[in-house]
Amino acid sequence: MRTTTRRLGIVPAVCCVSVAAACLVAGPAHAATNVYPAGAWTFTGGAQGWEATDASCNVPALCTASGGYDGTDGNPPGSIAANTNIAVSLVGLFKSTVTLQSPDFTVASAGDSTLHLDRQFVQGSLVDQAPQATYVVNLIDRSAGTKSEVLSETISANSAFIGKDHAATVKAGHTYALSITTETSSTVAGTGVAGGTTSVRFDNVSLSVRTGSGENGNGAGSGSGGSLTSSQLQSLISGNGSLVGPATLKGNRLSVKVHCPAKVGRTCKIAVGSVQVNEAIKVIIGIGEPMVGRLMIYDALDMAFRQVKVRKGETKRVMLKVKPKALKKVAARKRLLFKEAVKAGKARATVYRHLKLIRH
Repeated sequence: MRTTTRRLGIVPAVCCVSVAAACLVAGPAHAATNVYPAGAWTFTGGAQGWEATDASCNVPALCTASGGYDGTDGNPPGSIAANTNIAVSLVGLFKSTVTLQSPDFTVASAGDSTLHLDRQFVQGSLVDQAPQATYVVNLIDRSAGTKSEVLSETISANSAFIGKDHAATVKAGHTYALSITTETSSTVAGTGVAGGTTSVRFDNVSLSVRTGSGENGNGAGSGSGGSLTSSQLQSLISGNGSLVGPATLKGNRLSVKVHCPAKVGRTCKIAVGSVQVNEAIKVIIGIGEPMVGRLMIYDALDMAFRQVKVRKGETKRVMLKVKPKALKKVAARKRLLFKEAVKAGKARATVYRHLKLIRH
């Protein structure tokens, strides 16, 4: 078995940037959202401390695996990748495994937590071997000496960057790390004619932790929020549950549809805006009570952040105004990253999702 393990370059994490050059604007102590690391791992300009801890393939000499930084691909450019390279002479099936691991971070306080990442699968010139990729994201608790699976997915075809969110559980004061293990394998035997590289890339990785006095320790809502918890709401709006693509640009108006799942059982307050920027995600979050009414997001595209009320089971279109200085940058993109904050009674949840951009 041939094994290749290499360390990725380390750069400082991107700091949040505000109009007033502040990193965090805090509202009253009713609720707070902490993002680890600050500004997320956007991999703009470097791997931000992530490293490959394992890389192996089951076919000696004819198959090599590696984990590395990719400065070209990403949204914006920059990502980490699990790569598999196959020699032209390979006959048969291959299977590679690559593990990428984050630097450690310490969670200040516990609450409803959400893992977010964007992933892409490129079969490359190995498409005739029908490769598929399965990745598993684990949350490593350094303080407790435990590891728990947060998210897993199998991708069987070429895929652009797509955002994925899943609930996670953290404890106040504990130190954590994230690991992403990717297994790439062929489903059609090689003929010894074609060779090449297939890659699974990850971008905009973060762990968001929401805390506040309106919830008890297990995240259950109370009072007017009924029995719906923030974790349940997070599950309902994750995937394609609430933010409906594609986004449409007409003139300087950017529109996107938002949906309040019927299972929420009540009207949703939904705040949505684009956090796509040219070089990095630069976000200020100020949260008061009610949460959605005080949520503010600014970014390099200077795009408005809108709030709407949507009845359970219904969908509504949200119009965002793009300022003239940002219109050219927005129009040039194929996909935009959106942040959506949803409130239903006492329950709160946040998701990030890339949507395809259509121009009219």
